[in-house]
Amino acid sequence: MLLLDPDNPTAIAAELFSRVWRTTLDQRGFAVLRFAKPVDSHELRRTIFALVEAFPVRFVAERLGRFDQQVSSKFHRDGAPTASLLLLGYEASSVRSRIFIADSSKAAVEAELPLPEFVAKFNPMFPTGEAKYLPFVTELELPHGESYIVAINNSLLPWVRGIANPLGVLHKAIIDEPDLAARRVINSVGLTLPGTGTSKTAAEVERFLTRDDVD
Repeated sequence: MLLLDPDNPTAIAAELFSRVWRTTLDQRGFAVLRFAKPVDSHELRRTIFALVEAFPVRFVAERLGRFDQQVSSKFHRDGAPTASLLLLGYEASSVRSRIFIADSSKAAVEAELPLPEFVAKFNPMFPTGEAKYLPFVTELELPHGESYIVAINNSLLPWVRGIANPLGVLHKAIIDEPDLAARRVINSVGLTLPGTGTSKTAAEVERFLTRDDVD
C-alpha cells in the first residue's frame, strides 16, 4: 500500500507507474493508495488526474464513470483498448468490500498461452474457468471508512520476449453485506495511450471532476 499526500500527489507518481504499468512479471500490476489525510469526492478525482499527469508516459482518458455499486462481481477487465490502465477512486463508505486481483498474465505465461487466448479459453465468469486463476489471486488490503485509490493494469496483451507489452491483471469485488441505506461510490477512470482509443474532451473531463450525481 502506498501513502498518498493529496497536497503533493506527484511525489509517488513514478513509483506507482513502475508498479502498475509493468512490462515484466516481477512487478504486481496493481497498487492500493491510501490518503495521508481525509479528502472529499472532488479532491479524490482531481488527485487521480494529478497522478496521471505526472506519469512518465502520456495517457488519455478513454472512459469516465461515477457509480454507486454494492453488487459483487466476477474476475474481469474493464472494456478498453488492449493497452489500458484503470484507476478506481473509492469514496469513504460504511459498506465493507473485498477486492481481489488475479494475475492473468502470469497464469497465461505459466500455461504457455498468449493472454488473449488464455482468457478466451478459461472464462473467469464461470467456476471452471475461474479455477485456473485461483493460484494467482491476491486479496487487497483496503482502508475502511476512508477514501482510497486502486490502480490496475487493465491491458490484454501477451508477454512476448523482447517486446515491452504492458501486462494486465483481472479484478473483482465482493460485497458481503450490502446496505441500501448507505452508498459505495466509485469514480472510475479508464486510460489508454494516445491514438489507441477515443479520448474524452476537456469538457467531459471537467464534468467528471465536478459532478455530484452518479451514473
